[in-house]
Amino acid sequence: MAPFVSTHQSAGRPLRTSVHAKARRIVFLAALSLTVWACAAGSALRDGQRAEQAQDHDRAVVEYTKAVRLKPNDTNARLALERAKLRASADHFANGRRLSSVGKYDEALVEYQLAAELNPTSSEVDEALRTTRLQLRTRVAVAREGKTELEALIERARDLPPPSLDLPSDVKMPASLIFRSASSRDVFLSVAKFAELSVAFDSTFRETPVTIDLRNATLETALRSLSNATRSFYRVTGPRTVLVIPDTPAKRREYEDEVVRTFYLSNVDLKETMDLLRLVLDARRLSPITATNALTVKDSPERVAAAARVISAIDKARPEVIIDVELLEVDRTRLSEWGLQVASPGSDGISGSANVASGSNSPLSLRSLRNLSQSDVLLANLPGLYYRLLKSDAATRTLANPQLRTSEGLTAQARFGERVPIPVTTFAPIAQGGVPQQPLTSFNYENIGVNIDITPRTHHNNDVSLTLRIAVQSISGTAATGFGNLPTFGNREINTVIRLRDGETNMLAGLIRDDERRSLSGVPGLSDLPLVGRLFAHNRTETKQTDIILTLTPHIIRVLDVSESDLRAFRVGRDSVSPIAELPAIEIPRPNAPPSAGDPGAPAPTTPPTGGAVPIRPPPPSPGQSDPPPQTPRLPSQR
Repeated sequence: MAPFVSTHQSAGRPLRTSVHAKARRIVFLAALSLTVWACAAGSALRDGQRAEQAQDHDRAVVEYTKAVRLKPNDTNARLALERAKLRASADHFANGRRLSSVGKYDEALVEYQLAAELNPTSSEVDEALRTTRLQLRTRVAVAREGKTELEALIERARDLPPPSLDLPSDVKMPASLIFRSASSRDVFLSVAKFAELSVAFDSTFRETPVTIDLRNATLETALRSLSNATRSFYRVTGPRTVLVIPDTPAKRREYEDEVVRTFYLSNVDLKETMDLLRLVLDARRLSPITATNALTVKDSPERVAAAARVISAIDKARPEVIIDVELLEVDRTRLSEWGLQVASPGSDGISGSANVASGSNSPLSLRSLRNLSQSDVLLANLPGLYYRLLKSDAATRTLANPQLRTSEGLTAQARFGERVPIPVTTFAPIAQGGVPQQPLTSFNYENIGVNIDITPRTHHNNDVSLTLRIAVQSISGTAATGFGNLPTFGNREINTVIRLRDGETNMLAGLIRDDERRSLSGVPGLSDLPLVGRLFAHNRTETKQTDIILTLTPHIIRVLDVSESDLRAFRVGRDSVSPIAELPAIEIPRPNAPPSAGDPGAPAPTTPPTGGAVPIRPPPPSPGQSDPPPQTPRLPSQR
């Protein structure tokens, strides 16, 4: 035995030596980790101090944040971080004011946002941030700079007529051009002479006397006013050539021209635009091109011009909103188990059996019971005494701060949690045309956690309406089914619409759920004893607490770019041969009676020129104003 004992002792010494060596190695690694951790925190603090001395406060904020993360209880690092944040916020605020003074509102907005992040308690920074956002919206509503070449080309060609069918746009009538009871043919010829145009008349055109004021009118306005006054219309038949036609349905159909124009849409939906033109303008010959999001229209020039105005008014970019979402979810689960329990193995209570052994072929009889021995009695699953002492406390904290950017009418989604597969079984026939009896199992994934759906809508007063759907789903337990344990889900859902101002924060709280379960299991009678009965039973207490706090802050970053021309109405004829826009003739009041011939201050009477055109002088100017020289139109008969 001695050699055996000696060998055993000599083998135990190297084992103990290796254990001690491993312990020393672990202690050395732990000390080395602590040393490296302390050195890293000190190095970050020194780098922050050097950056602060160099007045690089942004870098100082980064280094001090790193030092606080490594040593959360270091008071010096925390104070240095707060000091660096204040100084960095002041620097960004000064940069924002400098950029805002020179009109660079986009860059100033970025600086103010950084200043607000570093110093969220400053009311001065918040006021400058709101003012800059308002100035940005005002500038966007008045005029947009930096247009692309394609945008400039589309805007430039929007109001251009077809080639060779345009009239001079820089021609204005004289300041004293008024006709009274003049021949309509002579008036058309006079206007054409001022604009250096050639005028032709349809064979059915009839002269009528007309009184009209064309002072300082553009060429297009003069021709349109004159056409309305004489119940006629005109067509541009060539370069600087105009044909005047009586306005009748037959002549409209005879001289009706058709043009083809392609509109390239940038923002509006192609199908919605086609439906709008069909309903509003009664346009029937439309063809979409989905590859380039374009629309080709064939119709009269007036209707194509009206379609251009409608498309220009509706082809606008949707307003955009950034929604700051802050989510704080706190889950806490506490479990307590204790007690002494008399129970069989694998069971909460006593569950066993007692049998009497007998031969495999001979039945049990009364005679055999008289000869029972200890070996003939079989006891199975005898109870034992179990004691349980368990307490657990688990807390989970979830913090998320996403920024959701979306356009008006489009839903932004945020999912915080996990996806759990759920089996779904369907039955299909084994052979074609047979009875569905073969089970096929597939899996659908459910979003477990916090699910947020937000649909914004902006208003003209910078308010934002948010259509919210917030669903909080959790796995509440399992239920036994025919083919496995499937989870059951707890669901809390809110559907609402809230209206907030730009930059206003709304807090949604109160999504609290407390679940408490108490259970007691033990032997009947023993667990029912007063005072001491709970000691001989299995006591289980489980408490689950869930609290969710959600804040929403909308920020409008793009508004609807609508101009005054988009809001003004324009006239459209009732049928396809009616003019698109009509201007009523201007009624000129009759002048006062001329002075008598015997009046010494009366001027000599002027003989009216042939053709009935009488130039009427405007009223005499007030003292201090110069009287513009009158211009008498020369009619064809006076050439």
